[in-house]
Amino acid sequence: MNLNKNILLFSVLLIFNSCDHETDIVSDPVPINHLEIQANILNGIWTLDQIKDRMAIKELIPVTKDGAEVFVFQDMILTISEGSENGGNYSSLNTFDDKVWPNSGTWTFDSNDKNKILRSDSISMNIFAELIHNYAQPKVYTLRTSFIVNDGNKDIKWVFNFVRQCLSPYNEEC
Repeated sequence: MNLNKNILLFSVLLIFNSCDHETDIVSDPVPINHLEIQANILNGIWTLDQIKDRMAIKELIPVTKDGAEVFVFQDMILTISEGSENGGNYSSLNTFDDKVWPNSGTWTFDSNDKNKILRSDSISMNIFAELIHNYAQPKVYTLRTSFIVNDGNKDIKWVFNFVRQCLSPYNEEC
């Protein structure tokens, strides 16, 4: 009988001891780097397009200038590369105005905010990036940028709605 009590006591102590170690391991979660995640979403080739069926984005027009639709940027392509939590590079093709979108430059996250970037020409941009994913189709990312450019006499608010589609039919490396 004494032997059974010792075995039971040893078993209970062993269980409590092993639970304590598991708790220590689980209590150290891996930190999530939101800037790195956002930078990975931003990397890619973006085209202007109407953003459809997205309740989060009210404005469906690809480009607006002070709320009015603008067509001169319709063939613009934005490439964001080497993005990381420290920023990255961008280049643009078919831009109408270098004050609005320079041909190339660098960017960083403004004030460590994943929804604000600061371009190398000192333009601060609010951004909203989102994934639209239908498992039967390739992934589609949307990017809304809004920023103000001074035109000498007044500030002009620009809004650009970009789309980036994953090229892989299996959504790999997107």
